[in-house]
Amino acid sequence: MQKLITPRIRKVLYCLLVLFTLLAVRLLFVQLGAARPLSKLASDQYKTFECLLPRRGIIYDRNLKELAGSVNLNSVFLDPLIVEDKDSAAGRLSEVLDIDKDKIAGMFCEDKRFVWLARKVEPETERAIRRLHIKGIGFVKEPKRVYPNKELASHITGFVGLDDSGLEGIELKYDKFLKGSPGWIYTIRDAKRREVPGYEYREIPPADGNDIVLTIDSVIQAFAERELDAAFKKYNAKGGSIVVMDPHTGDILALANRPTYDLNDISGYSIDARRNRAICDFFEPGSSFKMVTASAVLEEAAVKPEDEFFCENGEFKWEGHTYHDHKPYGWLPFKDVIKYSSNIGTMKSALKIGDKRLYRYIKRFGFGKKTGIDLPGEVGGIVRPPSKWSKLSLCSISMGQELTVNVVQLACAISSLANGGYYIRPRVIDRIQDKAGNALERFESKRQHRVVSEETALEVRKILRGVVDGGTGKSAEVEGYFPAGKTGTAQKVEENGTYSRSKFMASFIGFLPFDEPRFVIAIVMDEPRPQHYGGTVCAPVFKKVADQLMRYYKLPPRSYKN
Repeated sequence: MQKLITPRIRKVLYCLLVLFTLLAVRLLFVQLGAARPLSKLASDQYKTFECLLPRRGIIYDRNLKELAGSVNLNSVFLDPLIVEDKDSAAGRLSEVLDIDKDKIAGMFCEDKRFVWLARKVEPETERAIRRLHIKGIGFVKEPKRVYPNKELASHITGFVGLDDSGLEGIELKYDKFLKGSPGWIYTIRDAKRREVPGYEYREIPPADGNDIVLTIDSVIQAFAERELDAAFKKYNAKGGSIVVMDPHTGDILALANRPTYDLNDISGYSIDARRNRAICDFFEPGSSFKMVTASAVLEEAAVKPEDEFFCENGEFKWEGHTYHDHKPYGWLPFKDVIKYSSNIGTMKSALKIGDKRLYRYIKRFGFGKKTGIDLPGEVGGIVRPPSKWSKLSLCSISMGQELTVNVVQLACAISSLANGGYYIRPRVIDRIQDKAGNALERFESKRQHRVVSEETALEVRKILRGVVDGGTGKSAEVEGYFPAGKTGTAQKVEENGTYSRSKFMASFIGFLPFDEPRFVIAIVMDEPRPQHYGGTVCAPVFKKVADQLMRYYKLPPRSYKN
């Protein structure tokens, strides 16, 4: 028998033994080591998980008119590995999508099984692509944000990116409330990727985002934007802003800027057009700030409305510097110092209370810090403490130089006078609610502190009424409603630190009706030309917006004697 097992047979047996040993080792490896990943690989071939995207919450105005909503559109993707006749496919898709053919051809060359071709295409485009019958092209539903009013309230609402995340405005600030939570579907599919009904199916539906109700009124927003836009174009301005506010609640009824942009097509506009100037830009207010100085000297009982000041016939030297008035004035009672916007008279009144007391009232009126408005990007402005003031600072600051503010701060400041002396925090959101309309969170109006006494507030309001009734703000008069306010014309500071002789900030801030103030309106225009005075450029905008407000709210005319 041993003679029958030749060396050749022995070698074959050894080879078979080694082979079976290797097979046994491999079997043990598969069973013990690779079972789990191989099982997952097999499972993934017939089990699928599909993400379900939530619908973003709606943004409404105060009357539940939709400012921002969402619709589901198809996005187009491709599997480059199964596309046939890639050159022909690239050419046909290029015509439909208006994308460069070479760019699409480059997508076909990618070593991936999934490549985005176009996101959130319109239904007409989707149908045109389907008619091409290109193998390897697929569609997936994605929500697209739409803004039915285009430019209206664009700087408040803001916009989202391709991934539906907020990038500006309310969309950014309250993204976590608006975006919702995604869900998923688990299904079994056969070898041809068809769903096997009734075999194994699980679903967690997405949680749609919550809705936000703003304090903005779309009607007021529309006519405020229209009047701002007309003045912006008429005076060839670099920029402009308007704020309409309820002085008792802090509700912002309208806020607009120029230039502006279409929320549905942000790519066609510059970053400058998207900037919310009303809260992001700061500037020296000029004479509109004199209401703060007037409030301070009256509250401190350093001056009475009838006290007279000699305005030096338009030229006043102080600490080696010469100050001027826009017109030469002699003796003026203090109320007329503000009425005719005398720089010299205002400075002399400020000298009676000194830097520390004036600074205290500047802070009480909310300058030098953020208002806390519920919008992103607000700046607080610059107000230096008295320890850093020069010998000229008291005079300069009293007439609105050497400090910076934003438009909403000005609206809040004059609101303190209109509502009887309280600082009120501005707000653009009324509430966050669920889809059934139940309030999840309310943003209550907040009186934060007393700025001046009710008596002083009333006295300053009377003085500001004089500004419109025969003073520098005559163009803001609205017959039957007796508005009050203050004009401002400030020279802009050049890069070398000197005041420009050709670049100005024009402003008008006011309220009406006088006897029962309901609305505050602040208008600022950046570098208007050829006219640059606040009384000429901005006061007429106030008049037009205020007149439409009275008619919109159907408020009857008043009778008032100053």
